[in-house]
Amino acid sequence: MQNRRSRTVWFIAIAVAFFFILDPFRLFQQSNVPRMRVNREIERQMIEFLQASPDAADYVVGSLQSHDLVLIGETGFVREQLEFLAELIPALDAAGIRHLGFQYANRDDQELIDRLLTGSTFDESLANRILFEHMVVMGYEEHRNVFRAAWDVNRGKGDADEPFRIIGLSRTPDYRVIRTEQDADDPEVLRQAFARGVPDQVMAESILQQIVEPGHRGVAYMRLEHAYTGFPQEQYRQRMEERGFPGQKRAGNILADRLGNRVMSAIFHTPLQDSRSRFGFGYPLGGLLENVKKELPEGVRPGFTVSESPYAEAPITSDAITEGIEGDLAFEQYADGYLLISLIADYRAVTPIPGFITAENLERARVEFPGPDPGEVTVEEMNEFISGMASSMAQIIDQFD
Repeated sequence: MQNRRSRTVWFIAIAVAFFFILDPFRLFQQSNVPRMRVNREIERQMIEFLQASPDAADYVVGSLQSHDLVLIGETGFVREQLEFLAELIPALDAAGIRHLGFQYANRDDQELIDRLLTGSTFDESLANRILFEHMVVMGYEEHRNVFRAAWDVNRGKGDADEPFRIIGLSRTPDYRVIRTEQDADDPEVLRQAFARGVPDQVMAESILQQIVEPGHRGVAYMRLEHAYTGFPQEQYRQRMEERGFPGQKRAGNILADRLGNRVMSAIFHTPLQDSRSRFGFGYPLGGLLENVKKELPEGVRPGFTVSESPYAEAPITSDAITEGIEGDLAFEQYADGYLLISLIADYRAVTPIPGFITAENLERARVEFPGPDPGEVTVEEMNEFISGMASSMAQIIDQFD
């Protein structure tokens, strides 16, 4: 790309691909962030409820006493959520939970993952390879540090001890066939892209085969839309049916159908897509949770069962999430558990790994780029793209100040 022309085009490509990766099936739509009116009495009850709630990490570990599986639903590109996961790993291991499903690794790379986590030293290049194999632009330190946290737990164990394992959940769609924005709407192209399985089905099958059926308890970390258990996302079903994939459900729905109350979701506090906002995102409950979080002491990050909270019946205010639903979507339908680890405005974006794209992997990165064809880009431009993805999330977060 020639600098004078390409830099504008390239930054547009970053924005397009960011939302393509964040929302490949066009759930995103492009005013201020909508807010709800506050009922002061219920707000006071919610503050008291949260003050008595356990820390979010303790909540997840404790939930595994009554459930076989906890699905943690995350935003994507948020540093604190991945840091929480890395901190959670030793707590899980100490509680005898030694299986973590991870969306950001592929099931076909399980041998590489096991080798990484049991090596005598932490091999950053191997960790980078696992991330690259999942998605060629997923080069962020916080994702790599999840592997490092598991490796750190394992290096303190003896040969006879059971290692902590991270289970790759995904099979990356074949992005080589998606070269234009229109390809994402073309049923024939999508059949080729999903030749090895629809992502939600693949993740559910991976969890069942690698964690549940062998008799383990575990956590699975995935984007929030995949983690829904009691909320059947109607617009996802409709859009997939329009693209030639009838009867599709989210991974959490599939697991809930199979496992019932043995599985639960635990969703991070996160911005949700909302077309009424000038930048396309809003609060989950119209700012109600921001109000109560600000009343808690600094550093308090409660985890709680939504149906037991005073806000259980509060409606989700995102019009993108509630599209296709008659009436309100209650908070307790949206999530089983909730992890209020931060105000949205206090989140930070993930940190790009310097030099993630190299001369050796550039051609694969270009061909398997998850979005419109980037053209004859350079190593520097591809690494700039990875940084630009993080910057796009930072810009979204900044809107909540």
